[in-house]
Amino acid sequence: MNYSLALYIATCIMQFIILTNITLLNSQWNGIMMWLCTGIFIFSTAVFISSKSNKRGSNEGNPK
Repeated sequence: MNYSLALYIATCIMQFIILTNITLLNSQWNGIMMWLCTGIFIFSTAVFISSKSNKRGSNEGNPK
C-alpha cells in the first residue's frame, strides 16, 4: 500500500470517528474517541517515519 494512501485513510477514519461522536452520540464518548484518534495518530506517525526512512535508505546508494 502506498504511504500517502495509508495516511489519507487514517485521516478519514479519524474524521469519521469525530463526526460520529458529535452527531450520533452527542459527544458522550469523548474519552474513548480521543483514545481511538490518538491510536490512529500514533499509527500514522509510524507510517510517516517508516516512509521517510525507506526513502532515505533507497537514496543512499545513488550518487548525487
